[in-house]
Amino acid sequence: MDVDTSGLCDRIAGGGTMIAPSDHAQRERFCCDLETNFSVVAAAGSGKTRAITDRIVQIARSSGALEWLPKLVVVTFTHRAADEMQRRARQKILEARVSFDVVAAFNRAFFGTIHSFCVRLLSDYGHYLGLPPRLDLISDDDELWHDFVQSRTSIGHCLSEENRRILLRHVPVRQLMELGRRGNVSLPHATEFGPCPELDLDGIYRFSPSARSLEKIERGHAEVREWENAYRSGVDFLPLLECPSSAQGFVAVWDEAFGPFRKWLNCCALSVAAKIQSAYRDFRLDHGVLTYDDQIALADSLLQHPIAADRIRERNFRVILDEAQDTDPQQFSILLEVARPARARGHWLETRTDPPRAGHFCMVGDFQQSIFGDRADLKQYRRIHETLVEGDAGDALEFAVTFRLDQRQLDFVNSVFPLLLNEQENQVKFVELNPRPGLLPGQVVRLDIQAENERATRDKQTERQKADKEARQVAAWIKKNGLENLRAWCWSDVAILCPRKIWLRPLQEALRRVGLDVQTQSDNELNADNPAHAWLTALVTVLVKPQLSYEIVGVLREIFGLSDDDLARFSDGSGQRFQVQSITGEKGVVAETLNSLAALRDAIRSAPLYQAVCQAVADVRLRERLESLPSDEFDDLSTELDRLLVTAATAEADGKTLAEFARDLRANFDAPRESGPARRDAVQLITGQKAKGSEWDAVIVPFLSREVRTRSPDYARIVRIPPTGELVVALGRDDTSKEVKDALKLAERQEMERLLYVALTRARHTLVLAFDHALFHTAQGASPKNSQARWLRSAETEENSKVFGKLPKETQYCAATQERQREDTIQRELEQKLTLLPEVGAKTKSDGLKRAADYVRKLNPSRVAGGRILPITGSDTWKETDPELRPLAVESAATRYGLWWHEFAQRIPWTADANTCTRIFDEHQLRSPDTARSRREWQRLQEHLNDSTDFRQKFASDSVLLHSEMPFLWPGEASKCVEGIVDLAIFDRAKREWLILDWKTNRISRDQTALLRKQYLPQLAAYWRAITQMTGMPVEARIYSSATGQFIAYQPDELVAEWERLRTLPLNELTREIEAKPRVSNHARRG
Repeated sequence: MDVDTSGLCDRIAGGGTMIAPSDHAQRERFCCDLETNFSVVAAAGSGKTRAITDRIVQIARSSGALEWLPKLVVVTFTHRAADEMQRRARQKILEARVSFDVVAAFNRAFFGTIHSFCVRLLSDYGHYLGLPPRLDLISDDDELWHDFVQSRTSIGHCLSEENRRILLRHVPVRQLMELGRRGNVSLPHATEFGPCPELDLDGIYRFSPSARSLEKIERGHAEVREWENAYRSGVDFLPLLECPSSAQGFVAVWDEAFGPFRKWLNCCALSVAAKIQSAYRDFRLDHGVLTYDDQIALADSLLQHPIAADRIRERNFRVILDEAQDTDPQQFSILLEVARPARARGHWLETRTDPPRAGHFCMVGDFQQSIFGDRADLKQYRRIHETLVEGDAGDALEFAVTFRLDQRQLDFVNSVFPLLLNEQENQVKFVELNPRPGLLPGQVVRLDIQAENERATRDKQTERQKADKEARQVAAWIKKNGLENLRAWCWSDVAILCPRKIWLRPLQEALRRVGLDVQTQSDNELNADNPAHAWLTALVTVLVKPQLSYEIVGVLREIFGLSDDDLARFSDGSGQRFQVQSITGEKGVVAETLNSLAALRDAIRSAPLYQAVCQAVADVRLRERLESLPSDEFDDLSTELDRLLVTAATAEADGKTLAEFARDLRANFDAPRESGPARRDAVQLITGQKAKGSEWDAVIVPFLSREVRTRSPDYARIVRIPPTGELVVALGRDDTSKEVKDALKLAERQEMERLLYVALTRARHTLVLAFDHALFHTAQGASPKNSQARWLRSAETEENSKVFGKLPKETQYCAATQERQREDTIQRELEQKLTLLPEVGAKTKSDGLKRAADYVRKLNPSRVAGGRILPITGSDTWKETDPELRPLAVESAATRYGLWWHEFAQRIPWTADANTCTRIFDEHQLRSPDTARSRREWQRLQEHLNDSTDFRQKFASDSVLLHSEMPFLWPGEASKCVEGIVDLAIFDRAKREWLILDWKTNRISRDQTALLRKQYLPQLAAYWRAITQMTGMPVEARIYSSATGQFIAYQPDELVAEWERLRTLPLNELTREIEAKPRVSNHARRG
């Protein structure tokens, strides 16, 4: 092909000629071959986001755009990445000048995380698993876990009585419960175990220790003998022993004696933990809540349900997965199963039959950037990649041209990393990077850190002191070189990367001392760490729960800054005195503050949610108090408070109360916090893990010789053995064999090597490596074993020594780089100007404020009620909402059925023969949430269709036009407009008259027909008035009751009278007649 669909061509420096990258053919194929599945390995900076965007644009240009785009599922690692992907794709689609229908179809595509996609599947099909209609996400489950534990009278009944007795004799129940609670993977259910192995401890007693370990091992012999006596005598509870010595040979003897016994206990514990995990999930669902892991596990179960899986697959989703290397096995399973054909059974990776349909599954990732081994599974990613390719279910592509790295960085990476990413011992293969057209020179610089009399003070220096010393030198060096020599356009384009967040603190302090602003970002920052979130949560909580004395004291102490002495004097030993339910008669600063909170609580008691929160923030002067905190410790607290106020406004729009908003804030207290945008004049401090997916003009990597420590694991825990992926329980440190420990250490080292690849491929123009061997070397003169320098093989005696030894020690200014940056900045600013709105003058703003309330109010007739007479289904509301914009949980079975009926009726070919109508029904019957009811009600409607004297005569003539789901928007009177969707509109061109019909699926009996008719009179009156005024023709209005099979007509005079009533209602009274969406209790039982 001669058209550059990738859009990734670069200009040759100094000219305007466009040259395609060397991997252009593979990019072209990924973009244009829409009927093939692909697994793309995209190296660092290779433009994978652009490639995905180009494929989406090609879909929009194709003949199948209207069908395929609404079925598109683009799954990314974060919501921010999804928003960016969607924004870029929309921009390119608009630039492609496709039709508005295609743009509308694109707007129905899914862009989001795997968890968001699972929520959609569960909301639409969760009833097949017996899930309650509404489920709330929970992140802090301490209270729920406590309730679950209290509800359990015993555990372990999945084992035989004897095996259960032995397990509970040696393993605390609490450990077993916590295993089931904390397991973030689905645990296998084992059902059969052999008898408990006999213990033979003679080998331990016979072991002859060396003189050096004699004392420890003799003490160990005594402990073992005492333990064995208790074991043989039948003591009720007998905790397991840990090996008392690491002496050579003794550990092997210990493992031989206790190993089989402990392994058997671990298998039993895993089985019990699996049952607890399952029971706790059921308990959460019974209480209307679920976790992120539940979303994944339940969606996976849904796709193994034969009926639900078929109905999901009938939607013909087309999946594009980004960051495939960060996807765990269950998440992979969901996306693969969604893309398989209907009627497929089992898991594809196990059955190898019915693979994902052609063009329905693409994944883009990079084995080299797999750095989240705690949640992702590199082995599974490899397996899927190979299975797709070897089974002819997809093709492999490789993007090796980097559009990020300049020449020096590219050469450096290609020289260093083949030795690290070498395909040995299950390590990944290095993909050699290729240059883009128009490459800039770039620079990789070596910064040697000086010890400064380190020999004399080495033994007295702590690691933190050494880190402070290096941080001061790095900060001074950055300040001295400046932006020009670093080849960075602004300070936010300079980043310092470390493998541990704690290492960033001395750098932050040192940079501020030399006058540079700093912004720290990390993956593990929680909402609770931010004072704006913490303080607003506490404030709102005490306003809705005025007698929570502990929280009230926290508010007084943290927000108002009252001293502990004042608080202690006021309490006088009684914590109950801290309340804001009523005014206290006490004197003093504490009493005055409590009284002000009590008055605030009383003032906002009947206020809407958003107004209440805003008033609380203003009265407490929360914004001013936040701004008084040290700016060097807390960034943009005012912006964070604004974000929370937007959240309050959204919660109000969702119909939530102040108490529910406070509950949501508390539930998300320990949730990870999204990082804000980079400040233009701040150097970025960030962990290597967080840096993935980002890039900067200049990147500095310090602390190369500092030991990277890993936190000791907690026991009991579940361990995934790296080579096999097998899950095992480790009740103590003795439960992991030397082989398993070595495998875990190897996997950890290899992941750190891949993390180094990520860190050293972030720099566009300048990469700086800080060599600090003089500070952090061991007593033997080498870098610590677990250090970045050792992993890079950079020492004089190691393989990469020549590469590092040749690195220049001075930065250099580059005019070509600065000119390219200037051109890029001008282009960005031009694009921003094109999207900016003109400034609003003072007079325009003043006029706008005066007329702020003078706007057209939209009236949705399907929400207008003439008094709640019969139970409503909710489908009247949600039928007028685009399926992709409906709430994530449609809240009742009645509503789901009503939606199904409306979607089915929309597709009835009214003028076709009976057999055609029956075939359409049979196809849609598969999706019905109540098949018996839908068949019964379809038979009733068929009776009307087959009767020429009844309903059928309305459209039997050739002069009749039928419109299913006809939308309208009519500008009414007194700043009101009427909007709605007529379920079925029939226009008789010969008679010049209309019939409008609305489907009603309320479950009523025939004697309730008059009540149904009265309930929907306001809605039909508004529909009738709108269509009458818009067409200027006579309009007949009816509703059809699917439950009774009756067409119910309205007389013109009653429609006129009802519209007059609605028209003359004041706006606030009319608003009160708009019914709220129905809610279903969170405690609804399943099944």
